[in-house]
Amino acid sequence: MAHVSAGPTICCKQKKRFWILLRMILQSTREIAQDYYTEATNTASSTKLSDDKRYALTTISNDLSSMITLDEDEEEATYNVTRAEDNMTITEDFNSNKFLTTTTSVLLDDDAIKDVAYCLRSHKFNEYDRRYETNADTAPRRFFMENPRPPLRSLHWEVRKSCELSFSECVNYLRKKIMYTSLKRVDDTAIVIQEHNWTVNNTLQIQTVDEECKKMRRRDDILADPFEGPLERLQWRSTASYYMCWYTMKEAPELAHLNEKCDNFAYCLDTNLGPNNRDQRADDDQPFSCALYSFCPDPCCPARHLANLQHCWDSPDNPCFEGNPAGQRECAFNRTQNTDFRDIILNRWNVTCRCPKAGFEWNSLYGMCVDVDECATGAHSCDQKLEACVNLEGSFRCACKWGHVWNDQTKACTPSNALSLIKLGRKMEEGDDKKKVSLFGRIARFFSRSNGANAVKNDSRLFLFSVVLFYAAESMK
Repeated sequence: MAHVSAGPTICCKQKKRFWILLRMILQSTREIAQDYYTEATNTASSTKLSDDKRYALTTISNDLSSMITLDEDEEEATYNVTRAEDNMTITEDFNSNKFLTTTTSVLLDDDAIKDVAYCLRSHKFNEYDRRYETNADTAPRRFFMENPRPPLRSLHWEVRKSCELSFSECVNYLRKKIMYTSLKRVDDTAIVIQEHNWTVNNTLQIQTVDEECKKMRRRDDILADPFEGPLERLQWRSTASYYMCWYTMKEAPELAHLNEKCDNFAYCLDTNLGPNNRDQRADDDQPFSCALYSFCPDPCCPARHLANLQHCWDSPDNPCFEGNPAGQRECAFNRTQNTDFRDIILNRWNVTCRCPKAGFEWNSLYGMCVDVDECATGAHSCDQKLEACVNLEGSFRCACKWGHVWNDQTKACTPSNALSLIKLGRKMEEGDDKKKVSLFGRIARFFSRSNGANAVKNDSRLFLFSVVLFYAAESMK
Protein backbone atom coordinates (compact mmCIF):
# COMPACT_ATOMS: atom_id res chain seq x y z
CA MET A 1 0.00 0.00 0.00
CA ALA A 2 1.57 3.23 -1.09
CA HIS A 3 2.01 6.00 1.43
CA VAL A 4 0.87 9.46 0.35
CA SER A 5 2.29 12.42 2.23
CA ALA A 6 0.03 15.42 2.79
CA GLY A 7 2.83 17.55 4.25
CA PRO A 8 3.45 19.94 1.37
CA THR A 9 -0.24 20.75 0.94
CA ILE A 10 -0.68 21.52 4.63
CA CYS A 11 2.52 23.59 4.59
CA CYS A 12 1.35 25.71 1.67
CA LYS A 13 -2.07 26.24 3.27
CA GLN A 14 -0.42 27.40 6.49
CA LYS A 15 1.77 29.80 4.55
CA LYS A 16 -1.23 31.12 2.70
CA ARG A 17 -3.13 31.76 5.95
CA PHE A 18 -0.04 33.49 7.37
CA TRP A 19 0.28 35.90 4.45
CA ILE A 20 -3.44 36.64 4.40
CA LEU A 21 -3.30 37.44 8.14
CA LEU A 22 -0.22 39.61 7.63
CA ARG A 23 -1.99 41.44 4.81
CA MET A 24 -4.96 42.18 7.07
CA ILE A 25 -2.69 43.52 9.83
CA LEU A 26 -0.76 45.76 7.45
CA GLN A 27 -3.97 47.01 5.85
CA SER A 28 -5.42 47.95 9.24
CA THR A 29 -2.19 49.65 10.33
CA ARG A 30 -1.96 51.50 7.05
CA GLU A 31 -5.52 52.82 7.41
CA ILE A 32 -4.71 54.15 10.89
CA ALA A 33 -1.52 55.80 9.64
CA GLN A 34 -3.31 57.21 6.61
CA ASP A 35 -6.03 58.73 8.80
CA TYR A 36 -3.36 60.30 10.98
CA TYR A 37 -1.48 61.62 7.95
CA THR A 38 -4.67 63.03 6.38
CA GLU A 39 -5.60 64.79 9.58
CA ALA A 40 -2.11 66.20 9.98
CA THR A 41 -2.05 67.38 6.36
CA ASN A 42 -5.40 69.12 6.71
CA THR A 43 -4.22 70.98 9.79
CA ALA A 44 -0.82 71.85 8.34
CA SER A 45 -1.94 75.31 7.33
CA SER A 46 -3.12 76.16 10.83
CA THR A 47 -0.34 74.43 12.75
CA LYS A 48 3.39 74.70 12.29
CA LEU A 49 3.85 71.32 10.72
CA SER A 50 7.14 71.34 8.84
CA ASP A 51 7.80 69.76 5.48
CA ASP A 52 10.13 67.29 7.14
CA LYS A 53 7.36 66.09 9.45
CA ARG A 54 5.08 65.65 6.48
CA TYR A 55 7.87 63.79 4.73
CA ALA A 56 8.25 61.49 7.75
CA LEU A 57 4.51 60.76 7.82
CA THR A 58 4.52 60.06 4.10
CA THR A 59 7.46 57.69 4.51
CA ILE A 60 5.63 55.80 7.25
CA SER A 61 2.54 55.49 5.09
CA ASN A 62 4.55 54.31 2.10
CA ASP A 63 6.55 51.79 4.11
CA LEU A 64 3.38 50.31 5.56
CA SER A 65 1.90 49.98 2.11
CA SER A 66 4.42 47.24 1.28
CA MET A 67 3.13 45.27 -1.60
CA ILE A 68 2.43 41.58 -0.98
CA THR A 69 1.43 39.42 -3.92
CA LEU A 70 0.45 35.79 -3.60
CA ASP A 71 0.35 33.19 -6.32
CA GLU A 72 -2.78 31.08 -5.68
CA ASP A 73 -1.21 27.96 -7.19
CA GLU A 74 -0.35 25.95 -4.06
CA GLU A 75 1.97 23.53 -5.86
CA GLU A 76 4.27 26.35 -7.07
CA ALA A 77 3.67 28.92 -4.38
CA THR A 78 5.97 31.90 -4.77
CA TYR A 79 5.66 34.89 -2.47
CA ASN A 80 7.09 38.17 -3.68
CA VAL A 81 7.56 40.87 -1.10
CA THR A 82 8.57 44.26 -2.46
CA ARG A 83 9.67 46.71 0.20
CA ALA A 84 10.53 50.34 -0.32
CA GLU A 85 12.63 50.40 2.82
CA ASP A 86 16.40 50.59 2.22
CA ASN A 87 15.73 50.77 -1.55
CA MET A 88 16.11 47.01 -1.87
CA THR A 89 14.00 44.56 -3.87
CA ILE A 90 13.90 41.18 -2.14
CA THR A 91 12.42 38.14 -3.83
CA GLU A 92 11.86 35.11 -1.63
CA ASP A 93 11.35 31.81 -3.44
CA PHE A 94 10.03 29.17 -1.05
CA ASN A 95 10.39 26.37 -3.62
CA SER A 96 14.18 26.73 -3.86
CA ASN A 97 14.81 28.50 -0.52
CA LYS A 98 16.96 31.07 -2.35
CA PHE A 99 17.00 34.78 -1.71
CA LEU A 100 17.75 37.11 -4.62
CA THR A 101 18.73 40.63 -3.63
CA THR A 102 19.05 43.41 -6.16
CA THR A 103 20.05 46.93 -5.28
CA THR A 104 17.92 49.45 -7.13
CA SER A 105 18.97 52.95 -8.05
CA VAL A 106 18.74 55.35 -5.13
CA LEU A 107 17.04 58.65 -5.82
CA LEU A 108 17.92 61.67 -3.68
CA ASP A 109 15.21 63.95 -2.42
CA ASP A 110 15.64 67.59 -3.48
CA ASP A 111 16.14 68.69 0.12
CA ALA A 112 18.15 65.70 1.36
CA ILE A 113 21.57 67.26 0.77
CA LYS A 114 20.37 70.59 2.19
CA ASP A 115 19.19 68.88 5.39
CA VAL A 116 22.48 67.01 5.78
CA ALA A 117 24.46 70.19 5.11
CA TYR A 118 22.47 72.08 7.72
CA CYS A 119 23.03 69.40 10.37
CA LEU A 120 26.77 69.10 9.78
CA ARG A 121 27.19 72.86 9.47
CA SER A 122 25.74 73.17 12.95
CA HIS A 123 28.26 70.59 14.13
CA LYS A 124 31.14 72.42 12.45
CA PHE A 125 30.46 75.87 13.89
CA ASN A 126 28.75 75.18 17.22
CA GLU A 127 29.86 71.83 18.60
CA TYR A 128 32.80 71.30 20.95
CA ASP A 129 34.87 68.22 21.76
CA ARG A 130 32.76 66.58 24.44
CA ARG A 131 35.38 63.88 24.96
CA TYR A 132 37.55 66.29 26.93
CA GLU A 133 35.43 69.38 27.61
CA THR A 134 32.70 69.34 30.26
CA ASN A 135 31.70 73.00 30.46
CA ALA A 136 29.72 74.06 27.42
CA ASP A 137 30.08 77.76 28.28
CA THR A 138 33.89 77.78 28.28
CA ALA A 139 34.64 74.96 25.85
CA PRO A 140 36.33 76.18 22.64
CA ARG A 141 34.65 75.57 19.31
CA ARG A 142 37.35 74.53 16.85
CA PHE A 143 35.76 72.19 14.32
CA PHE A 144 35.64 74.99 11.74
CA MET A 145 39.44 75.12 12.08
CA GLU A 146 40.20 71.39 12.14
CA ASN A 147 38.56 68.02 12.55
CA PRO A 148 38.61 66.50 16.05
CA ARG A 149 42.14 66.33 17.40
CA PRO A 150 43.12 63.74 18.47
CA PRO A 151 40.99 61.93 15.88
CA LEU A 152 38.17 59.56 16.75
CA ARG A 153 39.31 56.19 18.01
CA SER A 154 36.77 54.57 15.70
CA LEU A 155 34.28 55.69 13.09
CA HIS A 156 30.57 55.38 13.75
CA TRP A 157 29.73 51.97 12.33
CA GLU A 158 26.33 52.91 10.88
CA VAL A 159 27.71 55.91 9.04
CA ARG A 160 30.65 53.91 7.74
CA LYS A 161 28.41 51.07 6.60
CA SER A 162 26.19 53.37 4.52
CA CYS A 163 28.66 55.96 3.32
CA GLU A 164 31.20 53.49 1.99
CA LEU A 165 28.60 52.07 -0.40
CA SER A 166 27.88 55.18 -2.46
CA PHE A 167 27.19 58.87 -2.17
CA SER A 168 23.42 58.48 -2.55
CA GLU A 169 23.27 55.70 0.04
CA CYS A 170 25.23 57.90 2.41
CA VAL A 171 23.00 60.96 2.00
CA ASN A 172 19.78 58.97 2.29
CA TYR A 173 20.93 57.30 5.49
CA LEU A 174 22.09 60.57 7.05
CA ARG A 175 18.83 62.26 6.10
CA LYS A 176 16.74 59.48 7.69
CA LYS A 177 18.71 59.79 10.92
CA ILE A 178 18.43 63.57 10.97
CA MET A 179 14.63 63.32 10.70
CA TYR A 180 14.53 62.21 14.36
CA THR A 181 16.26 65.31 15.73
CA SER A 182 14.21 68.11 17.22
CA LEU A 183 15.73 71.04 15.32
CA LYS A 184 15.68 70.59 11.57
CA ARG A 185 16.62 72.83 8.70
CA VAL A 186 13.06 73.94 7.87
CA ASP A 187 12.51 74.95 11.50
CA ASP A 188 15.59 77.17 11.72
CA THR A 189 14.84 80.87 11.95
CA ALA A 190 17.29 81.82 9.19
CA ILE A 191 15.72 79.34 6.76
CA VAL A 192 12.16 80.41 7.61
CA ILE A 193 13.06 84.07 7.04
CA GLN A 194 14.55 83.21 3.64
CA GLU A 195 11.61 81.09 2.55
CA HIS A 196 8.99 83.70 3.55
CA ASN A 197 11.08 86.73 2.52
CA TRP A 198 10.46 88.35 5.89
CA THR A 199 11.84 91.80 6.60
CA VAL A 200 11.93 94.12 9.60
CA ASN A 201 8.18 94.45 9.21
CA ASN A 202 7.82 90.84 10.35
CA THR A 203 9.61 91.27 13.65
CA LEU A 204 6.86 89.59 15.69
CA GLN A 205 6.78 86.50 13.47
CA ILE A 206 10.57 86.28 13.52
CA GLN A 207 10.67 86.44 17.31
CA THR A 208 8.04 83.73 17.62
CA VAL A 209 9.82 81.39 15.22
CA ASP A 210 13.18 82.06 16.85
CA GLU A 211 11.83 81.21 20.32
CA GLU A 212 10.56 77.87 19.02
CA CYS A 213 13.87 77.29 17.26
CA LYS A 214 15.86 77.84 20.46
CA LYS A 215 13.55 75.51 22.40
CA MET A 216 14.16 72.71 19.94
CA ARG A 217 17.88 73.47 20.01
CA ARG A 218 17.99 73.16 23.81
CA ARG A 219 16.03 69.93 23.58
CA ASP A 220 18.62 68.51 21.19
CA ASP A 221 21.46 69.60 23.47
CA ILE A 222 19.91 67.80 26.44
CA LEU A 223 18.40 64.66 24.90
CA ALA A 224 20.68 64.22 21.87
CA ASP A 225 17.95 62.27 20.06
CA PRO A 226 18.12 59.87 18.26
CA PHE A 227 21.49 58.96 19.74
CA GLU A 228 22.42 57.30 23.01
CA GLY A 229 23.92 60.53 24.24
CA PRO A 230 26.07 63.56 23.31
CA LEU A 231 29.20 61.43 22.88
CA GLU A 232 27.60 59.15 20.30
CA ARG A 233 26.20 62.20 18.55
CA LEU A 234 29.72 63.66 18.40
CA GLN A 235 31.03 60.42 16.93
CA TRP A 236 28.15 60.21 14.43
CA ARG A 237 28.42 63.80 13.22
CA SER A 238 32.21 63.73 13.03
CA THR A 239 32.15 60.53 10.99
CA ALA A 240 29.45 61.96 8.74
CA SER A 241 31.56 65.11 8.25
CA TYR A 242 34.55 62.98 7.28
CA TYR A 243 32.63 61.21 4.55
CA MET A 244 30.77 64.25 3.23
CA CYS A 245 34.00 66.24 3.13
CA TRP A 246 35.62 63.32 1.32
CA TYR A 247 32.84 63.27 -1.27
CA THR A 248 33.30 67.03 -1.66
CA MET A 249 37.01 66.61 -2.34
CA LYS A 250 36.17 63.93 -4.88
CA GLU A 251 33.76 66.45 -6.42
CA ALA A 252 30.53 64.48 -6.36
CA PRO A 253 28.36 66.29 -8.93
CA GLU A 254 25.39 66.57 -6.55
CA LEU A 255 27.47 68.75 -4.22
CA ALA A 256 28.47 71.35 -6.81
CA HIS A 257 25.55 73.60 -5.86
CA LEU A 258 23.07 73.32 -2.98
CA ASN A 259 20.70 75.84 -4.58
CA GLU A 260 20.22 77.53 -1.24
CA LYS A 261 21.97 80.20 0.78
CA CYS A 262 24.28 78.47 3.22
CA ASP A 263 25.91 81.51 4.85
CA ASN A 264 24.56 80.76 8.35
CA PHE A 265 25.75 78.83 11.38
CA ALA A 266 22.67 76.56 11.53
CA TYR A 267 21.99 77.72 15.08
CA CYS A 268 18.77 79.74 14.92
CA LEU A 269 18.98 83.53 14.45
CA ASP A 270 22.33 85.20 14.98
CA THR A 271 21.58 88.51 16.67
CA ASN A 272 24.83 90.07 15.42
CA LEU A 273 24.92 88.89 11.80
CA GLY A 274 21.25 88.23 11.08
CA PRO A 275 19.85 85.37 8.99
CA ASN A 276 22.79 85.60 6.54
CA ASN A 277 26.35 86.21 7.69
CA ARG A 278 27.53 87.04 4.13
CA ASP A 279 30.65 84.94 4.45
CA GLN A 280 32.47 85.00 1.10
CA ARG A 281 33.36 81.32 1.44
CA ALA A 282 29.65 80.37 1.38
CA ASP A 283 28.88 81.59 -2.13
CA ASP A 284 26.76 78.88 -3.74
CA ASP A 285 27.43 80.37 -7.18
CA GLN A 286 30.97 79.02 -6.89
CA PRO A 287 31.10 75.22 -7.41
CA PHE A 288 31.39 73.21 -4.18
CA SER A 289 31.66 76.36 -2.04
CA CYS A 290 28.62 75.56 0.12
CA ALA A 291 29.71 71.94 0.45
CA LEU A 292 33.17 73.01 1.65
CA TYR A 293 31.61 75.56 4.00
CA SER A 294 29.28 72.94 5.51
CA PHE A 295 31.39 69.78 5.67
CA CYS A 296 35.10 70.65 5.80
CA PRO A 297 37.34 72.75 8.02
CA ASP A 298 39.17 75.57 6.29
CA PRO A 299 42.96 75.08 6.50
CA CYS A 300 43.65 78.36 4.69
CA CYS A 301 41.28 80.61 6.64
CA PRO A 302 40.56 78.98 10.01
CA ALA A 303 38.06 81.63 11.09
CA ARG A 304 34.44 81.23 12.18
CA HIS A 305 33.31 84.21 10.15
CA LEU A 306 35.05 85.94 7.28
CA ALA A 307 33.53 88.97 5.63
CA ASN A 308 36.58 89.74 3.48
CA LEU A 309 39.24 87.34 2.24
CA GLN A 310 41.88 90.02 2.72
CA HIS A 311 41.32 89.67 6.47
CA CYS A 312 42.30 86.02 6.09
CA TRP A 313 45.53 86.74 4.20
CA ASP A 314 46.60 89.26 6.84
CA SER A 315 45.86 86.89 9.74
CA PRO A 316 48.73 85.06 11.52
CA ASP A 317 46.54 81.91 11.38
CA ASN A 318 46.99 81.89 7.61
CA PRO A 319 49.64 79.25 6.82
CA CYS A 320 51.02 81.56 4.10
CA PHE A 321 51.43 84.53 6.44
CA GLU A 322 54.87 83.85 7.86
CA GLY A 323 57.81 84.62 5.60
CA ASN A 324 55.77 86.35 2.90
CA PRO A 325 55.36 90.11 2.48
CA ALA A 326 51.97 91.77 2.36
CA GLY A 327 50.23 91.20 -0.92
CA GLN A 328 51.84 87.77 -1.41
CA ARG A 329 50.09 85.76 1.31
CA GLU A 330 47.30 84.18 -0.69
CA CYS A 331 46.56 80.59 0.26
CA ALA A 332 45.11 78.16 -2.31
CA PHE A 333 43.24 74.99 -1.38
CA ASN A 334 42.96 72.49 -4.23
CA ARG A 335 40.25 69.85 -3.72
CA THR A 336 41.80 67.31 -6.09
CA GLN A 337 44.98 67.27 -3.97
CA ASN A 338 43.10 66.40 -0.78
CA THR A 339 41.20 63.21 -1.66
CA ASP A 340 42.89 60.85 0.80
CA PHE A 341 40.31 59.85 3.42
CA ARG A 342 42.88 59.19 6.14
CA ASP A 343 44.52 62.57 5.59
CA ILE A 344 41.12 64.25 6.05
CA ILE A 345 40.68 62.53 9.41
CA LEU A 346 44.21 63.45 10.52
CA ASN A 347 43.99 67.08 9.31
CA ARG A 348 46.82 66.62 6.82
CA TRP A 349 45.81 69.20 4.23
CA ASN A 350 47.66 70.17 1.08
CA VAL A 351 47.60 73.93 0.57
CA THR A 352 49.63 76.12 -1.78
CA CYS A 353 51.24 79.42 -0.89
CA ARG A 354 52.95 81.92 -3.12
CA CYS A 355 56.72 81.88 -2.56
CA PRO A 356 58.45 85.29 -2.97
CA LYS A 357 61.67 83.81 -4.40
CA ALA A 358 61.82 82.24 -7.84
CA GLY A 359 62.70 78.57 -7.87
CA PHE A 360 60.91 77.84 -4.59
CA GLU A 361 57.57 76.18 -3.94
CA TRP A 362 55.34 75.69 -0.90
CA ASN A 363 55.63 72.39 0.97
CA SER A 364 52.63 71.57 3.16
CA LEU A 365 54.58 68.93 5.09
CA TYR A 366 57.14 71.42 6.39
CA GLY A 367 54.94 74.51 6.23
CA MET A 368 57.53 76.56 4.36
CA CYS A 369 58.90 77.33 0.92
CA VAL A 370 61.49 74.82 -0.24
CA ASP A 371 63.84 74.76 -3.21
CA VAL A 372 62.54 73.20 -6.41
CA ASP A 373 64.87 70.43 -7.56
CA GLU A 374 64.72 71.00 -11.30
CA CYS A 375 67.11 68.11 -11.88
CA ALA A 376 64.83 65.60 -10.13
CA THR A 377 61.62 66.91 -11.67
CA GLY A 378 63.08 67.20 -15.18
CA ALA A 379 62.35 70.92 -15.37
CA HIS A 380 65.80 71.71 -16.79
CA SER A 381 67.23 72.29 -20.26
CA CYS A 382 70.45 70.27 -20.03
CA ASP A 383 71.52 67.94 -22.86
CA GLN A 384 71.05 64.49 -21.34
CA LYS A 385 73.78 62.93 -23.52
CA LEU A 386 76.53 65.49 -23.00
CA GLU A 387 75.56 67.43 -19.85
CA ALA A 388 74.70 66.71 -16.25
CA CYS A 389 72.19 68.79 -14.25
CA VAL A 390 73.40 70.33 -10.99
CA ASN A 391 70.70 71.64 -8.62
CA LEU A 392 71.35 75.02 -7.01
CA GLU A 393 69.38 77.08 -4.52
CA GLY A 394 66.53 78.55 -6.50
CA SER A 395 67.92 77.44 -9.87
CA PHE A 396 70.18 74.89 -11.62
CA ARG A 397 73.14 74.73 -13.97
CA CYS A 398 74.39 72.35 -16.63
CA ALA A 399 77.88 70.84 -16.39
CA CYS A 400 79.74 68.77 -18.98
CA LYS A 401 79.72 65.08 -18.25
CA TRP A 402 82.98 63.20 -17.50
CA GLY A 403 85.21 63.04 -20.52
CA HIS A 404 83.77 66.18 -22.05
CA VAL A 405 84.91 69.80 -21.99
CA TRP A 406 83.21 73.06 -22.82
CA ASN A 407 83.94 74.42 -26.25
CA ASP A 408 83.67 78.19 -26.37
CA GLN A 409 83.42 78.20 -30.15
CA THR A 410 80.54 75.74 -30.48
CA LYS A 411 79.01 76.67 -27.12
CA ALA A 412 78.55 72.99 -26.35
CA CYS A 413 80.25 70.11 -24.56
CA THR A 414 82.66 68.08 -26.74
CA PRO A 415 84.67 64.91 -26.02
CA SER A 416 88.07 65.66 -24.41
CA ASN A 417 91.41 64.57 -26.01
CA ALA A 418 92.60 63.45 -22.61
CA LEU A 419 89.93 60.78 -22.65
CA SER A 420 91.73 58.76 -25.40
CA LEU A 421 95.04 58.98 -23.50
CA ILE A 422 93.38 57.74 -20.34
CA LYS A 423 91.83 54.82 -22.21
CA LEU A 424 95.23 53.92 -23.76
CA GLY A 425 96.90 53.99 -20.34
CA ARG A 426 94.30 51.67 -18.94
CA LYS A 427 94.88 49.17 -21.76
CA MET A 428 98.64 49.17 -21.01
CA GLU A 429 98.00 48.58 -17.33
CA GLU A 430 95.69 45.70 -18.14
CA GLY A 431 98.47 44.08 -20.25
CA ASP A 432 101.00 44.37 -17.39
CA ASP A 433 98.52 42.78 -15.02
CA LYS A 434 98.18 39.80 -17.36
CA LYS A 435 102.01 39.32 -17.40
CA LYS A 436 102.17 39.37 -13.63
CA VAL A 437 99.45 36.83 -13.33
CA SER A 438 101.20 34.64 -15.94
CA LEU A 439 104.52 34.66 -13.99
CA PHE A 440 102.95 33.74 -10.69
CA GLY A 441 100.93 31.08 -12.50
CA ARG A 442 104.14 29.46 -13.71
CA ILE A 443 105.55 29.49 -10.20
CA ALA A 444 102.44 27.86 -8.82
CA ARG A 445 102.50 25.16 -11.49
CA PHE A 446 106.16 24.44 -10.74
CA PHE A 447 105.53 23.78 -7.09
CA SER A 448 102.35 21.84 -7.76
CA ARG A 449 104.42 19.24 -9.71
CA SER A 450 106.63 18.61 -6.67
CA ASN A 451 104.97 15.67 -4.92
CA GLY A 452 105.58 12.20 -3.61
CA ALA A 453 108.84 10.40 -4.37
CA ASN A 454 109.89 12.96 -7.00
CA ALA A 455 109.90 15.78 -4.43
CA VAL A 456 113.18 17.66 -4.03
CA LYS A 457 114.98 17.73 -0.69
CA ASN A 458 113.74 20.40 1.72
CA ASP A 459 116.92 22.47 1.74
CA SER A 460 117.31 22.53 -2.03
CA ARG A 461 113.60 23.32 -2.44
CA LEU A 462 113.92 26.30 -0.11
CA PHE A 463 116.95 27.58 -2.05
CA LEU A 464 115.22 27.21 -5.37
CA PHE A 465 112.09 28.95 -4.06
CA SER A 466 114.18 31.93 -2.84
CA VAL A 467 115.81 32.29 -6.26
CA VAL A 468 112.44 32.25 -8.03
CA LEU A 469 111.04 34.90 -5.71
CA PHE A 470 114.10 37.10 -6.29
CA TYR A 471 113.69 37.00 -10.08
CA ALA A 472 109.92 37.54 -9.76
CA ALA A 473 110.49 40.65 -7.65
CA GLU A 474 113.05 41.99 -10.16
CA SER A 475 110.67 41.49 -13.06
CA MET A 476 107.92 43.45 -11.28
CA LYS A 477 110.08 46.54 -10.87
